[in-house]
Amino acid sequence: MKWITRERARVDRIACPWLISRFVDPKPEFRFVPAPEVLAAAKREAAIPYDVPNVELGHHGPQCSFDAFIARYELSDPELATLAGIVRGADTDDRGLTPESAGLYAAATGFQAISRDDFDNMARQFPMYDALYSYCRAQAPAAPPPSRVLFVCLHGAAKSVVGAAHFRRLAAARGLAIGAVAAGTEPDQELAPAAVKGLAGDGLAPMAARPRPVTLYDLDTATRVISFGCEVAPARGQRVEQWEVPAVSDGYTAARDRIVANVERLVTELAGGR
Repeated sequence: MKWITRERARVDRIACPWLISRFVDPKPEFRFVPAPEVLAAAKREAAIPYDVPNVELGHHGPQCSFDAFIARYELSDPELATLAGIVRGADTDDRGLTPESAGLYAAATGFQAISRDDFDNMARQFPMYDALYSYCRAQAPAAPPPSRVLFVCLHGAAKSVVGAAHFRRLAAARGLAIGAVAAGTEPDQELAPAAVKGLAGDGLAPMAARPRPVTLYDLDTATRVISFGCEVAPARGQRVEQWEVPAVSDGYTAARDRIVANVERLVTELAGGR
C-alpha cells in the first residue's frame, strides 16, 4: 500500500511508518510531500494520507495519529498501547504524559536535525522504536497475548463481518475469552449494506466502521483463520479453514445461517467441547 504525509517528520510521522512496517503492511511505500500537497497527492496516487488535518489517521482530540492507526487496524497488543502513550506525549504538548515522552521528543528532534531527508530519518529512528517496543514489553506484566479468530473475505465487507460478529456473540455466551476481527484481501471502501442491516436485525453490529485489509499483526496473532475463498498465509502456521457460504447480497438469512452453523462448531471446538 502507499502511505503519504507531510515532509520534515519528527515524532508521529516516523512512529507511524514504523508501526505500518512492523504491524500492518508487508510492502509499504512511503511518500513525504509539502503539507499543502498531501491530500491532492494522496488522491492522485491512490495513497493513504496520515498525520494531516481532517483525515481518519490523524489527531483526534488528545490522541495522535499513532493512536488512530492502532484503532483503525485493531492492533490489540498491550505493549503497543504502552508505546502509544509515550508517542502521544512526545508528539503533543503533554510531554509529561509518560516519563519517556520528553526523551523521545528530544531524540526525534535531534534525528530530524541530522538526517538528510525523511527516509534517512526513518532509517535512523526505526531501531529506536524497535528498542522502545522491547522496553514496553519488559515493563508490561507477563500475560498471554489476546486470543482472536481472524475472518477473511475478498472485500472484508460482508461474510467476514457477519462471521466475526456472530463469533463474538457465541463465544461470549460460552464464556470463551477469544475475540474476532474481520478483514479483506482487497477491502472495499464501505461495509455491505445487506450485512449491516442483517446484523442489526440480529441485534449485532460490526466491530469496525468500514472494511480494512489483512495486516501483519492479524497473520501473526490469530488463534485460527477462517477464510471465505481467499488465499491466506498465517505467519506461524496457524490452521486455516475455508468456509463455503452463499453471497450475503443474494440473501442475508441463508448466508447467516450457514455461517452461524460453522461458528457454533468452531466455538465448541475452541471451548474444548464444554
